[in-house]
Amino acid sequence: MEKRPKGVLIVAIIFFIAAILALMVGISTIFPGTPLDVIWTLKNSFPTGFRNTSTGMIFGYFLLTLGLIMLYTVYGLIKGQKWAWWITLIIVTINGIGDAVSVALGNGGINGISGIIIAGSFIFYLNRPGVKKFFYNIKRH
Repeated sequence: MEKRPKGVLIVAIIFFIAAILALMVGISTIFPGTPLDVIWTLKNSFPTGFRNTSTGMIFGYFLLTLGLIMLYTVYGLIKGQKWAWWITLIIVTINGIGDAVSVALGNGGINGISGIIIAGSFIFYLNRPGVKKFFYNIKRH
């Protein structure tokens, strides 16, 4: 197996942090009244009572599922698994598209623009020949 590029570990750490945050928000949405509720006082972009709606519950289960997928993807990134490369690209691309739509609709601001730049950077990095070689185990002749 190829030696893991240093940037892959950075991507894995960022994905790990994002996974933990998604899990925390998902759990606190599904189960209000836990110590995780502090998250909702830090930054709450949702309308009052959102967590008590069916949409809020769906959102919570979505984030819980996404967080678990991302945690497993972190493992795959570290091990150089091709499927983890694909899942990372898909998640980052969807996030970047979401930020682009927000910016296009006038709701993105600096967060949306920085999100597009970060997503683009991830996509660019993950497609670098040495990085792709690590995940695809491409032999050069």
